[in-house]
Amino acid sequence: MKKGKILVFAILAIGFGACSSDDDSSNNNMGTIEGVYDLTEFNTGTPTDFDENGTASTNQMSESNCYNDRKIDFNSDNTFTYEMDYILIDTNTGVAVCAENTVTGTWTATNSVITATYEQENGTDVSLNFARSNNGRTLTQTTTITTYPDRNADGVAYNRVGSVTTVFTKQ
Repeated sequence: MKKGKILVFAILAIGFGACSSDDDSSNNNMGTIEGVYDLTEFNTGTPTDFDENGTASTNQMSESNCYNDRKIDFNSDNTFTYEMDYILIDTNTGVAVCAENTVTGTWTATNSVITATYEQENGTDVSLNFARSNNGRTLTQTTTITTYPDRNADGVAYNRVGSVTTVFTKQ
């Protein structure tokens, strides 16, 4: 009888020990993912002086207020809304204006990476990977080949090719 009880307890202990949480929303004890994250840095590989004040910066938020309202809202049902504020440049005239676009999609989390996927108007899926840090309060996305606004020697706006790292901070 004693051996039977020990065997039952051993089986139960192994069974409970093998269970793990499938809830990715906490993501390695870094807090919940759900919430609104505001853009706090828009860093480029090359400094620009887009606002033409004589001081170049790699953080484009210092060069234009066009990025001030960019944010991502991750919902508990694994959907998200991404409000993208950016600078749109007419490549024929060099005229730059603030523009915005909002996309919605779904997100998943694995370890300390959040993958957000949405569908473009042409039907193409876009996946964005955000690395979590700072106890889950900071999200960082790096794109190695993309475009960002700059000005040529004559002050005409154009799209420079290079790397961009965006940093979002949870509200």
